[in-house]
Amino acid sequence: MNTAYEEQRKRSTGFQERDLSIPADLAMLSDAREWAAGAASDFGMAEQETFEIKLATSEAVTNAIVYGTQSHRDSISLEARREGDALVFEVRDPGGDEPRRAPHAPDEGGRGLELMEMVMDEVELIRRPGGSVLRFAKRRSQAA
Repeated sequence: MNTAYEEQRKRSTGFQERDLSIPADLAMLSDAREWAAGAASDFGMAEQETFEIKLATSEAVTNAIVYGTQSHRDSISLEARREGDALVFEVRDPGGDEPRRAPHAPDEGGRGLELMEMVMDEVELIRRPGGSVLRFAKRRSQAA
């Protein structure tokens, strides 16, 4: 009989660290979400956790595009890695002097980090010269 720990290990053996670079274009959000969903699935996340990771990724990438780039020629980089029982994502932008309004950006904003904090276990925004890093993590639930 397999223990819960052994079952979790089996589900997460397919996970490998990964990264993705996309143009600073909101049309790329679906690619970023699907990339994150693949990482969550390989890590052994449950369906609800995977949904929450996709939501957080969408918010993080939107934030990076709208507030951290100057044009669609800039790029956003994403990274997914394991830290113990957590799946950790980092979204990096090149930084900008002032927020740009990306084409088709919603008129309302400013709630993305709040929403991420509601669905993720950790959220941290690190601003530095040359860009920002938005780090967020989700621990696998015991019921997964």
